[in-house]
This record gives sequence, C-alpha cells and structure tokens, in this order.
Amino acid sequence: MKSRKAVLVAGIVVGVAVTASMLYFLTRPEVFIAELVMESDAMSVVNYYYPRRIKLQEKPVEPGLKLPDLASSRPLFGTLVLGTGPDSLITLLLDEVDGNTSYLYVDSNNNEDLTDDGEPAWDTNERAYKMKEVLIDVSYRKRDGILTVPYPVTFYRYGRKLLDSIICYRNGYRRGFVMLPDSAIKLAVFDDDLNGRFDEPDRSALVIDLDGDGVLEGESSSDELFALNAPFVVGGQAFRIKGITPAGDYLTIVRVDSVVTPKTSLTEELTPISFRTLDMDGRIIDLTDYRNRVVLIDFWATWCKPWEAELADLKRRYGRYNNQGFEIIGMNLDYQLDHLQEYLQENGITWPQIADGRGWDMSFVDFFNIKTLPRNFLLDKTGVIRYRDLRGKNLQSKIFELLNEPGTEE
Repeated sequence: MKSRKAVLVAGIVVGVAVTASMLYFLTRPEVFIAELVMESDAMSVVNYYYPRRIKLQEKPVEPGLKLPDLASSRPLFGTLVLGTGPDSLITLLLDEVDGNTSYLYVDSNNNEDLTDDGEPAWDTNERAYKMKEVLIDVSYRKRDGILTVPYPVTFYRYGRKLLDSIICYRNGYRRGFVMLPDSAIKLAVFDDDLNGRFDEPDRSALVIDLDGDGVLEGESSSDELFALNAPFVVGGQAFRIKGITPAGDYLTIVRVDSVVTPKTSLTEELTPISFRTLDMDGRIIDLTDYRNRVVLIDFWATWCKPWEAELADLKRRYGRYNNQGFEIIGMNLDYQLDHLQEYLQENGITWPQIADGRGWDMSFVDFFNIKTLPRNFLLDKTGVIRYRDLRGKNLQSKIFELLNEPGTEE
C-alpha cells in the first residue's frame, strides 16, 4: 500500500496539472475559422486592380497542345501561372488577322486542348480595346489531394498599343463570414497580383464589414480595407488573420493581446501641399498658383478601366464647376505619350496632364504614395488635401462644399 505522504504528493501533482490545464484552457488564444467561397466581380467591392501583362510569342511554352482551326497563319501564345497544383501553366492563344478578326483562346480547363473551352470571341470588341471574362480551373495541392477552383479572370487587349501583349486582372475573390465572440462578421480576401494565391500578405488584401451594414467597402481609402497581415478591431477587441490556405477557401483568425488603434479613413491633412513641374505641353504647373481654387489631383492611365468608367462623369463636373473655381490636374502613368496625346484629343480631355512616360516610376507616385489606380485627392482653396478617392455624386457634393468655403487672403 502507498503511504499517505505518497498519496498526498500524487494528489498535489494531479491538482497542479488539472489547474494548469484549466488555466491554459481559459487563457489560450481563441481561434475563429471562416470558410470562404469564390465570387466574381471583384470590382464591385474594391475600386482598384493591378494589371498583369502577358507577353505574346510565336511558340507556346507548353508542348503538345491541341489547336483549333485558325484564321491567322501566325498565332501568338501567352502563359499565365495560377495556383499551386501540379500543372499551374495556363496557355492563351491569340488568333488575330486584323483589328476586327480577333479571337482569344484560353485553356480554361487546363487540359492542353484549346478546342474545348467555349467560344473564343471577345465579350466586348471595340476599336480601342477588347475584353473577355474567363472562368479558369485553378488547382491547388492539399494534404488529401488536389483542389480545383473556377477562378474568374478578365482579359483585355488594346487596339493600338501593347500589341505584343494581353492584359489581365483578377475578377474573382473569396467571400464569407467569421463568427467572432459577439457577432458574425462579413469579410472578403483578394488575390491582387493574380497568381491564384490568397496566402501572400504583401500581395493580397482583406476587406472586413466593420460597421456591420452588410456592405464590404473596399475603396482604397476605406477603413474596411486592410493588408492581409494587418490587425483590425471589432467590438473593441483586436484580431488578426493567423493563416489562410493558398486557395483562400479557409482562414483562421486569432485575438491580438496588444493594443490596436482602430483604422480611420484618410480624409484630412494639416498642411498645404505644393509642387512645381511641367505638364505634357511644357507649361509650368505650380500648385501655389492654384490657391483660392478647388483642385482635384487625379492619378490615372488609359489602361485603367475603373477610371475610364468615371470619365464621362468627371468631364461633366469639370464643365459645370470650372468657371466657379474648380480645376483638375491629371497625373498620368502611361508609358506611350503619343498614344496618350491621341487619347486626350479623342476624348475631349482638356485639363492639364503631368506625364513623363515612366509609368509607375514617375516621381509623383512616391510623393503621393500611390499603390493602385485610380486615385484622386481633392484640395481645398488653401491647398490642403481634404478628401481622397471620391467618385460620382460624392465628388460633386465635396466640390460644391469646398467651393463655398472661404479662400486665402491675396
């Protein structure tokens, strides 16, 4: 028989172990899991994208492709790399004779057969550009096999520039809900650089419905848009994403013990900004000359479809308020200035444009910390940035508001 002392010691050890287990259970970080589904029309949530350029060549990278009957004697091929599966190469074939006879074949089911992927015609076939949305089967390696997910991708081709390329961007994103301690929160994850992977913190984005209104607000200035690894606050508690699968179908969220300041929208600066440069026509643009006028500094490019969708409205605002003291200064990130000049003339864009043909290497990109397009900054009569990334009626109301504020003394 065991002595009373041995039994007592054993009891103490068991009690300490049970207490430690209980303390761990009560204090361990909680893990919240969300299951996300693929959705299309990413641009309905976010107002930006990163265009991906696919250079075309005369020979395909993948051997043994089955090709359709072609109109052109010299088809061009391109390759898009998506996902983490055993075959991540997706082949594109451009069959083009002239600007009107043009077809885009995409091996969307990734079987090296370009004859069984649906109609090759473009969804939109205009003189200036062509567009097509394709559901591509993207595969991912998992512990129990291969997961294949239909991923919406938008392709477009210009009519008179970048003729050696096809441009594409992500039109799919992952959306779902996560059950946090006090509420169910809607969220979405975006594969911004279009490589089919949602698990790269510096190349993916997170949108969280922080105000609980059921709407994911992913504008570039929104307080609901985050980097994938950034902490966020819900109901006074801080959280962060701990992990996410490459396919983006599952993610885990944990509590953050440190104090996290809730994100707020960037809407106001304290001091006026200034710069002095030349526009495309060689005229000096000195921002101090625009004091007592309301100025919209507008970053854009001819290849940016979200900006192009706003152009007609932007021209209306300029025509209505220019005589009342409203100005626009365009900051263009095109690489081909001759094409830009034609675009400005064809579309009746008359406000000054700053462009040097260096695209993203333009000095003002760093000056304004531009990461995506389109972006804009609305300055009041004193040269202070008051609002950012305004569109449509929001832009009109803020222009009207600032025009009716007092200016600076001469």
